[in-house]
Amino acid sequence: MPTTPDPVADPTQGTGEGLALNRVHAVGGVSAGPGTVVVTGVCGFIGSHLALTLLGRGARVIGVDRRSLEAAERPGSPLRCLRDQPGFRLLTASVEDPEVARYLSGASAVVHLAAATDVAASWGAGFVEHAASVLSTQRLLDRCCREGVGRVVVASSSHVYGPVGGGLAREDLVVEPTSPYGVAKLAAERLAVAYACRPGSRMSGVALRLFTAFGPGCHPAMVVPRLFTAAATGKPMPLYGDGTVLRTWTYVSDLVEATIRAAALPMKAGDAVVVNVGGPDQASLLQVADLVGAIVGRPVPLEAAGDRAGDAAGLRADLTRARQLLGFTPRLGLNEGLLLQWRHMTTGRDPDPSAGHDGAPLGVTRPEVIGG
Repeated sequence: MPTTPDPVADPTQGTGEGLALNRVHAVGGVSAGPGTVVVTGVCGFIGSHLALTLLGRGARVIGVDRRSLEAAERPGSPLRCLRDQPGFRLLTASVEDPEVARYLSGASAVVHLAAATDVAASWGAGFVEHAASVLSTQRLLDRCCREGVGRVVVASSSHVYGPVGGGLAREDLVVEPTSPYGVAKLAAERLAVAYACRPGSRMSGVALRLFTAFGPGCHPAMVVPRLFTAAATGKPMPLYGDGTVLRTWTYVSDLVEATIRAAALPMKAGDAVVVNVGGPDQASLLQVADLVGAIVGRPVPLEAAGDRAGDAAGLRADLTRARQLLGFTPRLGLNEGLLLQWRHMTTGRDPDPSAGHDGAPLGVTRPEVIGG
């Protein structure tokens, strides 16, 4: 069984056996070395925010993505800011391409975010992309072992839990994914644990179960931008289920902070751990729609669409392990994060992710939400 690392006050400082992500200045060059993080899926929503934050903290980033920066850029994405960063290099390749392997050797950590993400499309023929993601994860982990990578962080999902009876989702619960997408994410995290814990391993692993994410640059098909678009245009948004199930909502800056802490967490080779990552607030879709309507000044039109296969009920994050192991406490509340996203959608300016952290009101009366 994997052992559990001791809690650390600030794992980004690279104490003990942690990774010294803050000790290397961002400089040009293509080779991996101490202070270098390889980020797969770097052109995606979380990957692009993560890369820019890592660079700002003095790490070098080697990004891996099948898309170019130009092809992947959309409103709110920080990708355009990456172009001019001297410590950043993009490999336009899939994670299983042989070219990627030579950049793994000497890297402080690999953060694996590249994966198929469409839950609804994972049914039927669409599962081929999710199966390919699992296979790519296995091949990447195999190469990480061969190249001596010390830390791998894999993005899992709250969808691995399935029904939890309205209670908090804890990492020690039996997992029962209710969609092929959830099955694929569970396979990816179990692969990471298996590779880290196999005899003779020089690698440690962290699998992060991410809860519902939002923020500037997220895909327009994700729930939060769709709510804003529905309110702004008056075009109804489909409502699956009754909209009353509580969920944990997570602003992208909190996801990034937890991921960096996971990459720098002091652990011994051969250890692995699974950790929930979520925001501080829990709310139903109807409550979020009320918040969005208050921000836009127009209600969100919702159209009943029945139940949808694969939607897991009651995905509320228990963050006890994240606090104990990563020293992570989410900082940005739901209302503040929604307002930041709307400001960016309407002005095109990059929002200040630190806004609202002190709990000061941002001018919007919000329905009651439950703290995490």
